[in-house]
Amino acid sequence: MVTITGGNAATMDAGPAWASSYLHAASADASGGVDVTAAPTSGQKIVIDDVIVSVDTAMWVLFEEETSGTDIIKVYLVANSTVQITPRGRIKLPTADKKLRIDTSAAGNIAVTLCYHSEA
Repeated sequence: MVTITGGNAATMDAGPAWASSYLHAASADASGGVDVTAAPTSGQKIVIDDVIVSVDTAMWVLFEEETSGTDIIKVYLVANSTVQITPRGRIKLPTADKKLRIDTSAAGNIAVTLCYHSEA
């Protein structure tokens, strides 16, 4: 924490204690699955911090854990739309050493920018 002294002393957040990563993925057809994170630090789990998804075709987008297929987030989007997902709580993948993937209900252009970190 950083403490500011003076007339109206206040305490401010010094920012996150983890090293954030981000990945931008774009695909013309993610209906077969596309990775949207790199592998986490060995022995750790991915934690989702912020997501932006844009599509040009009406579809649902499912965020799921690599290989286990555990569903994490599902959003329904209309054609030519963008959604931002900023979790108020922690969304942490249940299994260590797994990437986060997307799968879609239809072929169509999709762009995903995902900010994340890994932790035990």
